[in-house]
Amino acid sequence: MNIQGKNYKVHFDGKGTLSMSGKLAAMPDEYQKIDDFFESVIDAVSEANTMELVLDLRDLIYLNSSGIKTLCVSLVMEADDAEGLHLKILCNNSLTWQVETLPTFKDLMDNLEIVFE
Repeated sequence: MNIQGKNYKVHFDGKGTLSMSGKLAAMPDEYQKIDDFFESVIDAVSEANTMELVLDLRDLIYLNSSGIKTLCVSLVMEADDAEGLHLKILCNNSLTWQVETLPTFKDLMDNLEIVFE
């Protein structure tokens, strides 16, 4: 499953890895599509009884505040509601927005692991 915009790509491999790459500075209507995509990912992971979802953001160079909100509300908080699901976020140590923003996600979910590489 994929969503692709002019400067970004969101991909789910169907097995438990969700990756985002490029520069994502979309408008609200485009974030609604991403929100729906995240919902289908959480549903697919839950139906497959997968215990871990890996979110790979290492190649996501830029994400605006609307995108950060979408990640928080539509993915992290929904993953927190999925019983027994562990969320692992792979981050890029050299991207300032990730270093400054992503550690705050730990406040949203108990079963969250953030890995900087």
